[in-house]
Amino acid sequence: NAPHLDFAGEVRAATGFPTFHAAKISDLATARHAIASGKLDMVGMTRAHMADPHIMRKVLEGREDDIRPCVGANYCLDRIYQGGAAFCIHNPATGRETTMPQTIAPATETRRITIVGAGPAGLEAARVAAERGHAVTVFEAADQPGGQIRLTAQSERRREMISIIAWRMAQCEKLGVQFHFNTFADVDTVLATRPDEVIVATGGLPHTEVLETGNDLVVSAWDILAGDVRPGANVLVYDDAGDHAGLQAADMIAATGAKVEIVTPDRAFAPEVMAMNLVPYMRSLQRRDTTFTVTWRLRAVRRQGNQLLATLGSDYGDMTRERVVDQVVVNHGTRPLDEVYFDLKALSSNAGEVDYEALATGAPQQVRTNPDGQFRLFRIGDAVSARNTHAAIYDALRLVKDL
Repeated sequence: NAPHLDFAGEVRAATGFPTFHAAKISDLATARHAIASGKLDMVGMTRAHMADPHIMRKVLEGREDDIRPCVGANYCLDRIYQGGAAFCIHNPATGRETTMPQTIAPATETRRITIVGAGPAGLEAARVAAERGHAVTVFEAADQPGGQIRLTAQSERRREMISIIAWRMAQCEKLGVQFHFNTFADVDTVLATRPDEVIVATGGLPHTEVLETGNDLVVSAWDILAGDVRPGANVLVYDDAGDHAGLQAADMIAATGAKVEIVTPDRAFAPEVMAMNLVPYMRSLQRRDTTFTVTWRLRAVRRQGNQLLATLGSDYGDMTRERVVDQVVVNHGTRPLDEVYFDLKALSSNAGEVDYEALATGAPQQVRTNPDGQFRLFRIGDAVSARNTHAAIYDALRLVKDL
C-alpha cells in the first residue's frame, strides 16, 4: 500500500513545505505512520472514506475494528472514468445515500433468518440481518467462507479482495451469527431452523457447455485459478464472459511460460474489466507470450493425437479458423446453483417471488401469495444469475435492510 508515500516524504524533507498526500493510503496504521514519521503533515484517504464514511466516528468511539476496509479494487475510479457514479465495490450505500443506509436501523420485531451460502452476498445478508437484531443462521457447503472471492484473491494484484470476506466474518461473529460450514443445506436442514425468512445465496458454478462438440475436453477458468488443473504449454483461453476470471486465468497460465491466445466473440476483450484494472493485466500479459483475438467464437474442440483441435467460427459469416493447442480454457460465466431455492418455493409464503419495483426503489417486500407458507423465500447474487461482486452485495443490502 501507499506506493508513493516515501517520495512524498522526500519532497517534504527537501522543501520544508507542509505536505499533503493522498494515494492508496487505505488504513489508519499507514496514515498514522505517515504523520508520526514526519513524511506528511496531512493524509488524504478518499477511497477509504468511500468504503466507510464513518472512519473518524469509529476512531473516536474506539471502534477501529469495525471500520470497513478499502480493498484497492479501483471499482470506484473505474466507474468515474467511464462516466458513472462512484460506487464502492463492497459498500453499495456509498453513492446511493438517498435510498440505501450507511448505518443499519434495528428492526421492530426479531425474526429468525436462515441464509444458505457464505460468499459476499450471503455474508452481507447475514451482517445486515444481524445488525437489525435478527437471529441469523448461515449454512455453507465449503469449509470456509468467501465463494468466488477466494478465487479472485489468488492473484497477488487482487489479494486485498479477501478483506471483503474477512471484515464481514468479523462483524457477523461479533453480532452472534451462527455459522455451519461443511454443510450442504437441503430442505430439511433449512426447515430445522424454523425460519421466518430464507435467503438463498448459493452462487453459481462455471458454465462451460457452450460448444457444438467437445465440451468434455475443456476446463474452466475456475479450474485454473483454484489450482485444480495444471496449466498447459500452448493454451487457448476462450472468454465469452469478459470479466476478471478470464484475464486472471490467462495471466496465471502465461506466468508459467506458456503460450496463450485469448479469444473472444466480442469486438473488444474483457469488456467487464474497466480501465484501471485492465492496465496491469495488459502490462503483465503483453510482456509474455500472449496474443488477443477478437470477433471469433469457439465452436468445437476435438482430439488430434495428443493435442486438441479448436475450431473458431464467426458471428458475421460462415468463416472458420482452426488452432492446435494442448489445453482449452473456457470462461463463460456461471449458472445458478439454485436447487434448494426451487425445492423450498412451494413451502414459502411468497412462492419465492420478489417485488422488483420495490427492490429497485428500496422499498420493503410485501408479496404473500401462499397463505399456508411457513416463511418468505428470496435468492440473491449469482444464485439468480451471474453478476459482479458489487451487484451481489447490493442485492443483499437492498433486500435485507427492510426484513
